[in-house]
Amino acid sequence: MTTIQILTQLVLPIVLALMMLAMGLSLTLNDFRRIIRYPKAALLGIVMQLLLLPLIAWSLILIIKTFIPLSLELSQLLFLGLLILAACPGGATSNVISYLAGGDVALSISMTAIVSLLVPFVIPISLAYQFSWLGMGGEVIALYLPFAKTVMPLLLVTVFPVVLGMTLRHYWTNAIIKWEPLVGKVTGLIFVCLILALIVVQWTKLQDMGIGIALLCLSLCTFSMLVAYAIAGFTGLQYKIKKTLVIEVGFQNAGTGMFIAAVLLDSPSLALVPLMYGLVMNLPALMLIVINRQLNKVRA
Repeated sequence: MTTIQILTQLVLPIVLALMMLAMGLSLTLNDFRRIIRYPKAALLGIVMQLLLLPLIAWSLILIIKTFIPLSLELSQLLFLGLLILAACPGGATSNVISYLAGGDVALSISMTAIVSLLVPFVIPISLAYQFSWLGMGGEVIALYLPFAKTVMPLLLVTVFPVVLGMTLRHYWTNAIIKWEPLVGKVTGLIFVCLILALIVVQWTKLQDMGIGIALLCLSLCTFSMLVAYAIAGFTGLQYKIKKTLVIEVGFQNAGTGMFIAAVLLDSPSLALVPLMYGLVMNLPALMLIVINRQLNKVRA
C-alpha cells in the first residue's frame, strides 16, 4: 500500500471512529431530550443542515460553471468534493466552536447527535441523486454510492462509536466523566496530526489546484453561515440560539467528507476538497471566537 492509501484507507476510518467515540463519551440521553426544549430551533437547524447546504453547494457550482472556465477533470473534482462536503453536517468540531464562540453548547451537542444518527442513511441517497444531476452538459460522473454498501461503513465509523461511547458513560459514569476531556483532546490532536500528514503527502496536488479550492471551501462555509443567520433571524429565536444554528449549519464535518471520498468512493483526489475545507474553516471559526470575546469584554 502507498502512503496515501495507508492514511486514507486505514488511519482515517480509525481516527474518525475514535472522534465519534469521544463525542459519544460526552453524551447522555438527556442531550437528546434537550431537543424537546428547543423543538423549533433544533428542527430548523437540522433541516438547514440537510437541505440548505446542498442548495448552497449547487449555487456555487452553477456560478462556477457559468463564469469560470475549468478543465473537465478539475471541475469534476471540485464539484463532487463540494457536494460531498455539503452532505456532511457538522461533527464534534462545531460543538467546540459553539462553546468558544458563546453559543448554546447543549443545543449544539443535541443537534450533532441527532444528525450523526441520520447522516449514514441520508448521505447515500442524497449523493447518489446529486451525482447523477451533476452529469450535465455531456460530463459523465462515473461515481456511485450503493445504499447498502455505503450505510454499513458509515454506521461503523459514526453511529456505532457514538452508541458505544454513550453506553460506556452510562455504566461507568464517574470514570468516563473524569477521562472524557482528555480523550477528547487526544483524539482531536490525532486528527490534526492526520490532517498535517495528508497535507504533506498531497502537497503537490494542493498546490496544483491553487488558491481557488481554498476560496471555494471558504465560500461554502461563509455563505452557509450568512444564509443560516438570515433564516434564523426571521424566527424570533434568542441571539445565543441563532449563533448556534449558524455554527451548526456553517461548519461541515471534514473528517466524514474525507472518509466518503477516500474510502467509500476510493478516490483520494476527491478528499482534497474536504481536506482543504478542514483548514480554511478555521478562519471564520476564529473570527466568531474573537468577536465573542470582544463582546464579553464590552459587557464586563
